[in-house]
Amino acid sequence: MPNGGSDDCGTCWFNARNKGEAGYAHRQDPEHDYCTIRNLAIEDPFYTYCSNHPHRRPDRDPLPIGPVFVDTQGSGDRKILKPSPDTEEIRLHLLDLLDGIKQEASEEYPMGSYLDEVVVWQLGEFRESRAAADLRRIAAFSPHLAYGRARRTRAHEVALAHQALNKIEPSHVMSPQPKWWQFWKR
Repeated sequence: MPNGGSDDCGTCWFNARNKGEAGYAHRQDPEHDYCTIRNLAIEDPFYTYCSNHPHRRPDRDPLPIGPVFVDTQGSGDRKILKPSPDTEEIRLHLLDLLDGIKQEASEEYPMGSYLDEVVVWQLGEFRESRAAADLRRIAAFSPHLAYGRARRTRAHEVALAHQALNKIEPSHVMSPQPKWWQFWKR
């Protein structure tokens, strides 16, 4: 397994090389790495990632969620390689996922970006006004309550919700945040 995590395109069932299966079984197969839901050739499959990976969406979600990320240095620092496609179907899907986000953070693969954080961020990038009510709900979550084995909090998600609201509603006033907050950078 590469140091970038096992949530990569090399192990994803949407990689044509893997023939619909998740895991490493087709790692040495001769086919090219190609994302079937994004129509994207994958140059470095074990250092390329997205939120549709089976570790994030075990129910095989075929609508692209957020951008494609790449870790070019093998450092675990993921950068956006390709932005999310933007269609009404994708927006409606993201709005549905947003509606399902609760105060209690779910257990999720610990490397990379959590699915719900990508959903919040992507709707902000789309400046999707239909997301505003749910983003205000998420912005009001307690950022300090910790959940699950990883003791995951909602601090980063609350900040992302404020950031998304600032893009959608320029008059939104973001509550003061500690200096250690780091927002997603493009």
